[in-house]
Amino acid sequence: MARLGIIGLSNVGKTALFNAMTGLDAPTAPHPFSTTSPNLGVAAIPDPLLEAAAEIEKSKKIVHATLELLDLPAMASHGGGLGTQFLGRAREMDGHVMVVRAFTDEEIVSDESGTDPVSQAEELLLELTMADADVFERRRPKIAKEASADPKKKRAADAIADAADHLGEGRPLRDRSWDAADLAAFRDLAPLTLQPAVWVVNIDENESNPERLVDTVLRAVPEGDAVVALSVAIEAEVAALPVDDRKEILDGLGLGEGALAEMVRAAYSTLGLLTFYTVGPKESHAWTVREGSTAPIAAGKIHSDLQRGFIRAEVAPIGTVIESGGWDAAKSQGGVRVEGKDYVVKEGDVLVVRFSV
Repeated sequence: MARLGIIGLSNVGKTALFNAMTGLDAPTAPHPFSTTSPNLGVAAIPDPLLEAAAEIEKSKKIVHATLELLDLPAMASHGGGLGTQFLGRAREMDGHVMVVRAFTDEEIVSDESGTDPVSQAEELLLELTMADADVFERRRPKIAKEASADPKKKRAADAIADAADHLGEGRPLRDRSWDAADLAAFRDLAPLTLQPAVWVVNIDENESNPERLVDTVLRAVPEGDAVVALSVAIEAEVAALPVDDRKEILDGLGLGEGALAEMVRAAYSTLGLLTFYTVGPKESHAWTVREGSTAPIAAGKIHSDLQRGFIRAEVAPIGTVIESGGWDAAKSQGGVRVEGKDYVVKEGDVLVVRFSV
C-alpha cells in the first residue's frame, strides 16, 4: 500500500480532499489552521476492471488496492503554522499530495494562502527545502567527525555537505542529479525534496480553463511531478453520497470518474507503481507493485511463500480475462501464457503463481 502525505497552506482544501478520497468526515472550517493534528485514512481505489472480473468469476469477495493518506496540519510562510511540527511524519511517506488554491470563496479566508497556485507552489517547495536544509546541516558536522575516524565514510560526508550547500541556496534536491552513493548517504535523512509529488490545483467549480492552471503550475514544480485540477468542494460532496448515487452525479456534473480515480492515476504514475490482479470464485484482488518488478516479487505481495518457492506464473491481461468470460475460458482459448522468474509484471496482468516450498 502506497502512503501519501497531504500538504498545503491554510484553507486550500487539504482536508476536503482527504474526505473526498477516503469517504471520511474529518472536520473542516473556513478559518486558518482548523486541522490541528494529522488525519489518517485509507482510500480504496475504484477499479471497474476488478469489479468486472469479479462479476464474471462470481467472486465471493472483492479486495481493492488502497492508498494510505495522511492529512497534515496546514503550513504557513517562513516556517510557521502547525504543519511544520509534523514534517517528520511526512518523511515516512512514499510521496506527497501538494494542494494549492485557485478558487475564491467569500466564506473562506485566503489571507494565509492567497489564490495564486504558482506562488503557493513556490512557497511550499521553499518550506520543504528549508526543512531539509536544517536536517542536513545538523547531520553535516556529525558525519564529518565520523569520516575523520573512518575513511570509508568520507564519500557519505562529502555527499551530505554538498547537499546541505545545495539546499542552503534554496534549491530542492530534485533540482539536480545525485548518484547511487549520494542517495545511499541521504537515505536515513529521508529528504522531503527527493520525494515525488502530485500537485492538486483546487479550482472553482465553474473554472473555464483548468488546463491553463495545470500548465502554469507544471512549469513551477520539479520535473516528474504530476499536476491535476479538481474542484475539491464538489468532489467532497459527491463522496459523501451513497455509493450507488455517485456515478450518476459525477456523470451529470461532467466529472468523469471523480477525484480519487484521477488522483490514483497521477499518484501511480509519479510513484512508479502499477496494478496486477488475482481472480477467482473465492476472491478477486487488486495488488500494487513497483514498475519493473519481476513475477517473484509480485508473488511476494500475495504471500511470502509464493516468492520463496516461485516456479512459474500463468499470465493474462485482465482485459483478455474479461473478454473471454473468465480465467478458465481465457486459458482454454489460448489467452494465458507461462512466464518464468525473469518476467517483468505489466499493468493489468492477472497472475496465477505456481510454487513449491
